[in-house]
Amino acid sequence: MEFSVTGFEVGPIAANCYILKDNNSREGIVIDPGGNPDTILASIKDQDVEVKLIALTHGHFDHIGGVKELKKSLKVPVAIHAADGDMLTDGKKNLSAFMGVAKEMDAADILLQDGDNISFGSCNLQVIATPGHTKGGVCFYGGGALFSGDTLFAGSIGRTDFPDGSLDDILDSIRNKLSKVSDATKVFPGHGPASVMGVERESNPFF
Repeated sequence: MEFSVTGFEVGPIAANCYILKDNNSREGIVIDPGGNPDTILASIKDQDVEVKLIALTHGHFDHIGGVKELKKSLKVPVAIHAADGDMLTDGKKNLSAFMGVAKEMDAADILLQDGDNISFGSCNLQVIATPGHTKGGVCFYGGGALFSGDTLFAGSIGRTDFPDGSLDDILDSIRNKLSKVSDATKVFPGHGPASVMGVERESNPFF
């Protein structure tokens, strides 16, 4: 891959946060800082990453819980798909209010759309809109990797029984929107272990 990937579980529901770093520079991004901001910041410092962006696959609380602290420390923009934009500022919509403590933060700096590109150093990730888990769920694809959020897991898919979820939409996203993703692509999901796209096409029952 064109970049290194450091992933670890954060927050109350063990969501995967990823730190990406361009192999040819110090530039990088953070994907889904769902909690434990001190741990994320320590890893960024250890790797000497110049973070350019916080990128979110969707707006549920377990993927955005550390955004406020990271943005304050790193002074970088936050990007989320336009259809999930209001989840950052509404504890009911991001579901944190139902966990007892409403997580609300500033509005996103960048509202993503399908086909947009995220750049850091010499690396580029394409934004693929994959609604179903949420209306604005996205995957980030490039450099031999797919960061699939809660759209696609190893052997499974994200839940669709939350507000704005749709089983029909997530199946369409997986079977059609992700058709451009090569079999050799490594899949880094929002929860659980990594996989490979070819393995998922062969064995994941939702394909």
